Amino acid sequence: MNKNAVIYLRIKKTDKDTIKLKAQKAKMNMSEYMINSSLNTTIIVPKDNSEYITELRRIGNNINQIAKKVNQGIVKEIDFRNVNAELRKIWQLLSS
Repeated sequence: MNKNAVIYLRIKKTDKDTIKLKAQKAKMNMSEYMINSSLNTTIIVPKDNSEYITELRRIGNNINQIAKKVNQGIVKEIDFRNVNAELRKIWQLLSS
């Protein structure tokens, strides 16, 4: 295989020394080690959960307002089954 491309990389000396040691332990030169490490590593990109987080904050605010009304005696009874089901759905979306 003909290697005909170059990548220039600026790193701290301590990082270079660490990579060099790892390459030596793997019985590779630094190029082989870095290529092997890069090509055989899976990068996990987190999903953008900002809309779910915003919605959870809104739900939390609503629950606080309801709790305040209950504590003031304005509201006597509340059925949270639907709220609980919706929160479970959001949690499952965030966990997947």
